[in-house]
Amino acid sequence: MSKVLHGLDMFHIAELTEDTTTSVDYETPEPLLGAVNVNVQPNTESNTFYADNGAYAVLNSLGDIDVDVEVADLPFAMQKTIYGHTEENEVQFASKDDISIDLALGFRAKTSTGGYRFYWLLKGKAELIPIEHQTDEGNTTPQTAKIKLKFMPLQHNGRWKAQAESSEQLDAAKWFKDVVYKGDILTSTP
Repeated sequence: MSKVLHGLDMFHIAELTEDTTTSVDYETPEPLLGAVNVNVQPNTESNTFYADNGAYAVLNSLGDIDVDVEVADLPFAMQKTIYGHTEENEVQFASKDDISIDLALGFRAKTSTGGYRFYWLLKGKAELIPIEHQTDEGNTTPQTAKIKLKFMPLQHNGRWKAQAESSEQLDAAKWFKDVVYKGDILTSTP
């Protein structure tokens, strides 16, 4: 039977602290509450190679991966973590010298068979978020935070995404702690 995906929840981010050809390391994932929408667009380029008087092969290459995330709110504490903002006397400041972190983004969607499909995008950087508000016009319209991110493959192993479906082998509560694969074994982050 085919599965149908629906719903979205459990956004998490984990700071990527090391990505070299020999090792990769993340901080403990943190929840980002209020998942509304996510859109992941891998940018690929296809070139058709012609031989024997016709199309012979199609060669694909992966570019960056555009990700749009919409959440109910992006709290100041999370903005400070993601964008490197500073804080003085309970006031948060953004500056031209802020350095955004490299991060992993995790989330899950429900399946029509009662389980979940889990995702981790393994290395990305967030663009600055716009400030957008609208006056109430007779009824209250929720205003969400929209975050644009660019993801890329890890230097460590070339992987850019991990995905799994809930099963007896997958501990759903542990999935968000298991960002990094080494071979066929999930390795927990600290």
